[in-house]
Amino acid sequence: DKVSLGQGQGRKAEELMHNGKEKGQWVLLQNCHLATSWMPSLEALVENFNPDSMKKEFRLWLTSMPSATFPVA
Repeated sequence: DKVSLGQGQGRKAEELMHNGKEKGQWVLLQNCHLATSWMPSLEALVENFNPDSMKKEFRLWLTSMPSATFPVA
């Protein structure tokens, strides 16, 4: 599943990640540079991932364009 981030898409991204962890799906969060205010929430969610409570096939992919608020390096 995938979602293109932007205004108001954080909730949908959280739902996709939750479902992906349960079902072992791949999740793609596109355009992270458009949701810089939501990135601390994403970081907290990822830091709280528990490998023992998710399917091992789950993958989380992020895409971004370089920007001053979202550097790639």
